[in-house]
Amino acid sequence: MREPRAAEPLKAEPLKKGARAADDSALRVRAARLARSPYGTALAAGWGFAEALSWPVLPEVALAALCVADPRSGPRLAASAAAGSVAGGAAAYGLARAGVDVPAPLTTDRMRTAVAEQMAAEGPRGVRHQPLAGIPYKLYAARAGRDGLGAAGFAKASARARGTRILTAGLALSAFGAAARGRRRHYPAYLAAVGAGFTGALTLIVRGWR
Repeated sequence: MREPRAAEPLKAEPLKKGARAADDSALRVRAARLARSPYGTALAAGWGFAEALSWPVLPEVALAALCVADPRSGPRLAASAAAGSVAGGAAAYGLARAGVDVPAPLTTDRMRTAVAEQMAAEGPRGVRHQPLAGIPYKLYAARAGRDGLGAAGFAKASARARGTRILTAGLALSAFGAAARGRRRHYPAYLAAVGAGFTGALTLIVRGWR
């Protein structure tokens, strides 16, 4: 007589693809692919460069989208944006030194007056006020160029003030993205909140400096 076979251990049923997709966002997946690619690096660097010249949207907005979508790419993207911003500031300095006026949308005369006073009092180090003042970096770069404060000194001061802020923001956003890994399906809502928050903050800053 045969002995009864031992019951086989129950195997966990594999998670279906649809179930995995429900926990993520297709938009987040596409953003993560961009963040991992060379195009993402170029986008971060180019955004930082353009904002230092004329573009009115901070590079932190791009980092908010890409670093949260793919936190592992965050340090590289933040470093690229910081380097692009400092390089853009150097370009803005050179253009202003040559007498070329680059458009600076969403800036005011009061901003320019404050920048002129800060740079006159502190030289290139006056750019250290930029992160807290809410005044666009491009105005500091242009003022430094017009006043001939020294390209090397301004680049060094920019790396400390501007570069450090962008790097810190990118790393913080990467940490947030890693912590929110289980809520990736809310990525589109997160992007909408970032857009609304930036628009509201920019509106308040411009009105405050009028």
